[in-house]
This record gives sequence, C-alpha cells and structure tokens, in this order.
Amino acid sequence: MSQFSVFESSVVIHLPVHRVWELLTDWAATPLWIHGIGSMHSDDPELKVGTNLVYRVAGHERVYRVHDLIENRLLILHTSENPDGLSYRYDLKDDAGHTEVVLQVAIINPDLTVGQCEELAANIRESEGDKLDQLRLYAEQAP
Repeated sequence: MSQFSVFESSVVIHLPVHRVWELLTDWAATPLWIHGIGSMHSDDPELKVGTNLVYRVAGHERVYRVHDLIENRLLILHTSENPDGLSYRYDLKDDAGHTEVVLQVAIINPDLTVGQCEELAANIRESEGDKLDQLRLYAEQAP
C-alpha cells in the first residue's frame, strides 16, 4: 500500500493514557471535538480491526474502518481502501502520567498526480490541522 503524507502533529494531554483512549474511542462524543461531524456510531460494540465507524458530515453518511489497533496505544482508521482514501494514525504514549498523542494523516494508494495529492493534502491540512488541539481541549474538560 502506498501513501502520500498529508501531515503529522502531536500534543500532550494532561490525562493518563487509558483516559485519553476512552475519550478518543467514545464515538458518540466525536462531534464534540471533530469539526463538521454531526454524529458517529460503531457497527460493532467491540472495538476491533474491521469495525466500521459510521459518521454523518454535511448531511452525508461516511465510514471510517478500523484498520489496526493496540488498545491504549494505537488506532489506525481508514476512510476507504480505495484510491484516494485517507488514513488517520493515532499513537498514544505515556509521558509521566500524561499522554503524548501523535497523529499522522496520509492519502492511501493515491491514484492522483503529485500536484493533485499536494492540493488535496493542503485542503486536509487546512480543515483538519487542529484536530489534536481540539481533542486536547475536549479531553481536559471532559467529566
């Protein structure tokens, strides 16, 4: 599988890893920290590889699919296995009782020219570049 890197960002959240994982994987709460998502739910009560996360954005239903995971450490979501889908990789690391979260976003199997990939990447960076800052703000205020 080839990928075209869009961006990488990181943030330290002043909560333990297990709590950040709980908040990251609380699908019903996703609209509280990801701009534009109206709702999200899982098609399976157990989080595992292959689980579909159905979400609504701008009146359209879309799907993230869990591509890989290690509980409390790694979550990789793909929007599609088809060309020009997106991959979101969240790595969580314990940092003396706090959590460092690293997000890597990439275009999967790009069937686009380099110029088209760069244009798509710029749009994604503009619309999603603050995703981890929003997660941090949400997590540190969550009950």
